Amino acid sequence: MKKIFVIALLTFLCIRPAFATDVNLQQLDSDSRTSRPSSNSIMFRRNAEQYRQLSDEEKQEIERQREVARQQAEVYRKKQEEYMRRQAQIEAERRAQEEMERQRAEALRPITLYENKLKIYALVNGELITSSDMQSRINAFILTTGIPYNGKTKTMITNKVLQSAIDEKLKIQAAKKSKIKVSAAEIKQAIRNFETSNNLPEGGLQQILSNAKVSMTAWIKQIEADLAWKKYVVEKSYGRVNVGESEINRALEEYKKDIKVQKFMVSELVRHKNDAKDINGLAAALHQDPRFELYAMQFSQSPTSANGGRLGWVAKGRLPAPLEQAVLKLKPGQVSNPILYGNNYYILKLEQVYDPNSGKQTMPSRKEIQVFLQNKKMEELSEKYMKDLRSRALIEKKI
Repeated sequence: MKKIFVIALLTFLCIRPAFATDVNLQQLDSDSRTSRPSSNSIMFRRNAEQYRQLSDEEKQEIERQREVARQQAEVYRKKQEEYMRRQAQIEAERRAQEEMERQRAEALRPITLYENKLKIYALVNGELITSSDMQSRINAFILTTGIPYNGKTKTMITNKVLQSAIDEKLKIQAAKKSKIKVSAAEIKQAIRNFETSNNLPEGGLQQILSNAKVSMTAWIKQIEADLAWKKYVVEKSYGRVNVGESEINRALEEYKKDIKVQKFMVSELVRHKNDAKDINGLAAALHQDPRFELYAMQFSQSPTSANGGRLGWVAKGRLPAPLEQAVLKLKPGQVSNPILYGNNYYILKLEQVYDPNSGKQTMPSRKEIQVFLQNKKMEELSEKYMKDLRSRALIEKKI
């Protein structure tokens, strides 16, 4: 019985260091030796004597338990270190996110051009585009797209907005020449549709525009230009967007061939090399901002900009070699660096990869093919009419 008690006592003394966060045994030993040296000395001599009397198996058991306690303490220490490392990482990520949000909020603040002094940006068939017009339109661009106005995007946003302002003048001028009118009721309904789609109460848009330093008059002009242009294109393209059975059959046959080969779902943003001064900054922004479609709609000079730069499914071997090589290096979701091909710079995004051996695609219906081809023809005609207006117009850019 005495022997069992001794073993239990020694086991307790040996295992206890695993709870070093509660009691420091070395400190206790030192304190006891300092306060009662004679009794401590006798106790430790007695314990040593008792330990010598234990069997080898009993000593091994004590050593095993001591090793288990040491390992448990080591595991605990590593968990504590991992916890502290993870907490530091979370804190660093939080601070980085806060800084990113701060920079983004700063970049999305409304701008003021020339301290509100009037400057002429362009003349379009004798009609002025002023700094006041540009200020409202740039702020409207920032408000509706959420694309930051900073060193990487400033030039492209300005050029994009100026071209849009020029096209807006041309659209309204062409509509007036064709005696196409947009009623106040149509404009009011378009504004209400915008408010509804953005969960705004009726009349809520005006306050938002005011806060963003966007003129309501400029906003209405943009709506008028868009509505007038739709009417203009429909009127001019009447009878020219019909799709025949032979066209649908050819499209279906092409689709049947493509479904048997590897394909890539790709989006593009294209800039002519003469307009690509800030192409690297744009690519850098796209590596950080996931809204490729939005950037393509605003900055791409390709006809695909109308639907966010989407090329759709492209069969392997259909892209020009330099572009396909860039796509093959990407993983789904990644964006390429700028690629110069011909007279244009391309930034590509790989959306998905289709493997005919493991994937499955369904054939579109004849109706879906027909609608797709009709929309494609309408977009091509709209672009053609716009190019014609630009080529005939007297446009003078002052800044």
